[in-house]
Amino acid sequence: MVSPISPPAGSNRSDPRTEARAAALAAAEARLRPPPSYDAIAVDPESSTSTSSPGASQSSNPLFGGGRTSALPVDNYKPTEKEDRELRVKFGRLLDRGIVRDNGYKQSLEAVETLIKIATNIQNSDDPKYRTLKASNTLLKNKVLAVKGGQDYLIALGFRTQAIDFTHHFVFQKTLKKMHELEIGVTTLKDHVEALQKRVENSSKSAIAHAQEEAARKANALREIEADRDLVKTRVERERIVREAREKAEREKVEREAQVEAENVVQAVEDDRIDMLEAVTRDEDNGDNGEEEEEEDEDDELPSYREDRDSRRWGGPGRRLGA
Repeated sequence: MVSPISPPAGSNRSDPRTEARAAALAAAEARLRPPPSYDAIAVDPESSTSTSSPGASQSSNPLFGGGRTSALPVDNYKPTEKEDRELRVKFGRLLDRGIVRDNGYKQSLEAVETLIKIATNIQNSDDPKYRTLKASNTLLKNKVLAVKGGQDYLIALGFRTQAIDFTHHFVFQKTLKKMHELEIGVTTLKDHVEALQKRVENSSKSAIAHAQEEAARKANALREIEADRDLVKTRVERERIVREAREKAEREKVEREAQVEAENVVQAVEDDRIDMLEAVTRDEDNGDNGEEEEEEDEDDELPSYREDRDSRRWGGPGRRLGA
């Protein structure tokens, strides 16, 4: 019979490097295995309260030995009033400052109604299809994701982004805490629906009233333009009449002045002609009178000796000697 080999002397001493390595591994294992949280509590009571064998629950990290985490019972989840109040404040801020403030009332109302529908489907049905939403879904994309703050509120309700078959999805992991948060989130939405509906209605009425006022303003402006146009036409016509009358008066004045000037010229010419005729007539009259006076003077004078001789030679009258 072979006796067991005894360990060499001094083998019971621990190696400091081995102990340090073991401590580091234990610390890493503790960090990778945190204490259970409320998110790990399943909604199904059977799954949350069922017990498993010690070897059934293993660590997800294959580098370390198996460990066992105990799930808390469902009945132990009792959120405090402070947590509920903080959740309500959180959802209220996401709604007021994230959705309503940065979007129109109509878009905000559509986003709120869509989020309520999504959350209500999860609350009222266990069908997994309501907990997995494609990001390319038309209703989700146009009513929630396209609205500022819509995706943030969807994430706050408990949805997480996940790639499934290379497609972007929003997945809701149904846990007790997330269902409680979902309930508070949808309650906050429902509390604001009526106010948003009133705002949308008032906004629609205001838009209609504004459109009517704008139409009335445009009609008044058109009437004023037409009135101004008529006034302008009247003023232009009046100015035209005045201008034509003034031009006519000036033209008649010029014509009268020209006519008067022409008449003056004609009168001056006629006067000159008359003066010339009178002068000629006067000269002729003066000439005739002079000849008659000369003849009379000649008759009164005695003839000269020569004239007398000539008259006697020709047998004309004359004085005879001794006569």
